Amino acid sequence: MRRIFCEGPNVLRGHFTPQGSKNGVLPLLAASIIFDSVIKINNVPYIEDIKTMISILQNLGISCKFVNNSIIVDSRDIKSFEIDWELASKMRASFDLLGSLVFRCSKAVVPFPGGCLIGNRKVDMHLWITKQLGFDVQIESGNVVVNDFDENHVNEEIKFWIPSVGATKNATFLGMFVSNSTNKTVIFHNVAIEPEITYLWDFLIQNGANIYYDEEKRVLKIGPSKLVHSSVITVDNIPDRIEAGTYAIAACATRGNIWIEDNFDKKYSVKNMLSKLWEVLKEIGVDISCLHDGIEVKIVKPLSSFEISTDVYPGFPTDLQPQMVSLALSVDGVSVVRENLFDDRFVYVGELLRLGADINVVGNKVATVYGGKNLKGAPVRATDIRGGAAILIACLMSEGQSVVSDVYQIERGYESIVEKMSKLGARVFEEDQKPLTKSGQEILR
Repeated sequence: MRRIFCEGPNVLRGHFTPQGSKNGVLPLLAASIIFDSVIKINNVPYIEDIKTMISILQNLGISCKFVNNSIIVDSRDIKSFEIDWELASKMRASFDLLGSLVFRCSKAVVPFPGGCLIGNRKVDMHLWITKQLGFDVQIESGNVVVNDFDENHVNEEIKFWIPSVGATKNATFLGMFVSNSTNKTVIFHNVAIEPEITYLWDFLIQNGANIYYDEEKRVLKIGPSKLVHSSVITVDNIPDRIEAGTYAIAACATRGNIWIEDNFDKKYSVKNMLSKLWEVLKEIGVDISCLHDGIEVKIVKPLSSFEISTDVYPGFPTDLQPQMVSLALSVDGVSVVRENLFDDRFVYVGELLRLGADINVVGNKVATVYGGKNLKGAPVRATDIRGGAAILIACLMSEGQSVVSDVYQIERGYESIVEKMSKLGARVFEEDQKPLTKSGQEILR
């Protein structure tokens, strides 16, 4: 079992370049299934969730290779429409392949998904939408089986009861199949509009999809499409806004400063995609300078406690909620963090308590954080991707040695996190290295 050793307290300072977006590349990989062309996706992080998705695609008989932070996908000789249960159990995004498999094969067998244990993450909306679009949906031995499309049972206008990211991805590909089969336009209301979703739509539009979307009204319209045929279709993945936000928050929590490189297209720049985070950090006293080529985050005065509530985009991201709880631990006073999207996102709090945190969670929905207290290093466990990042941030703030186990959870979403934090001045070490304490003594294993 690999572990991360951290000797604190630390201060993070320096230059940071965000990785390619984990949540951005996964829908692009799903989209690669629908094309009769080779798809090359650039700026891809080499993280566990990407490795798992590559394995899932390869298990379907799809050629999929990772080369120099690019993925090259050729699905022209796809062999199967059944996703392997063991691979699907490792990540929730495996379920987002349902729509693209149906588009390509007219049917799909997809296991109920695994991934982070952060509450009751149902797929009932996915199944309801699939039925509304005229497909037969059955549950067999833990698998969702979709087939037998009937154009006479298509509902051409569907309203989501919540803006679900995963259901929006599946609805996109299912809607394209239905529209091509019936020669009619399918309309979805109250869809998710996260940047990773709109970037998927932009990519599909650029390559022949008949898609129109209105972000303000949360409307998606899909008409009959004629996808392009090319030897190679190349797309550049957007920056990872959650990774960038995590390091910005870590710099604030350790009272450091960080320069975040930001050269992507305006709509998909880190500045734009994280506008809600910058707003919150400014309110509590962080100095944020958004320039044309980057964002400077620095502490120039004492920070104040805060209240935040997570919400669907463009609200405050649930994927940055745990990190903000760790930031609250560093601030004198009482902060309140409300979780509105997931039932049990505060599962990581138990590990923060091991470090000496004073946090009260009510109903798995509201965390009251009593900040400004000294944290002490301890053995802790990464509970999930974002909770693991929050735990590591708290370890950076703690006095003495901390040891983080279940590191694979963090590595599902963060590329080379130990190396990147070390470059920013953190005393963090991999399991197979020989870390030293501040006094030069080797840390006892």
